[in-house]
Amino acid sequence: MVTAGLLSLMVTWWASPIERVSMNRLIPPNFAASGIAPIGYGLFAFVLGVTAGVLIRRTVPAIAVTLVVFAAVQLVMPQLVRPHLIAPVRTTAALNAGSAGLSMTIPQSGSPMTVVGPVSKPGTWVLSNQTIGPAGHLFTGPATRACMTGSARACTAWLSSRHLRQVVTYQPASRYWAFRWYETAIFVALALLLAGFCWWWVRRRLA
Repeated sequence: MVTAGLLSLMVTWWASPIERVSMNRLIPPNFAASGIAPIGYGLFAFVLGVTAGVLIRRTVPAIAVTLVVFAAVQLVMPQLVRPHLIAPVRTTAALNAGSAGLSMTIPQSGSPMTVVGPVSKPGTWVLSNQTIGPAGHLFTGPATRACMTGSARACTAWLSSRHLRQVVTYQPASRYWAFRWYETAIFVALALLLAGFCWWWVRRRLA
């Protein structure tokens, strides 16, 4: 835990100027490398290794199992658990078809197209960014000639006539420390549960 805390402190210090500019502390790669969460990761990893050793009783297989399980947990947490620790914010607004940050993909004539508007919320963790039509369904075109071979102005005018809306689901930057404490508490609780299991298992074997 001390080693993880010191490494996290170094990364936090090194990345602080970058984070002040990019404001992306909540996105998974940055979140897991700084702050207090790595201390919880370190405690969980250590107790997980002890548990694997108690159950398997062979060093190399126990190390392998520990690495696999810990890596799996580190993949599951940011993808499936962390986004829902706090109910995300969902906003719906008219799509600005003339926005400079608009992203549009047109594979070929008659094929579905994608239109994604920019998100002007610095520091937020965007979970979903979709464009829907007036009926509330995901907009997929099909693209018209105005966007395939016409001018940018013609394509913008056509998109504006569709009355599209942008639906964004995100976690605000203000929840950064709340996520830190929640996730650290989860890993500390898991470590305590595993430690309790190890104590029970060893006493059971010695009885």
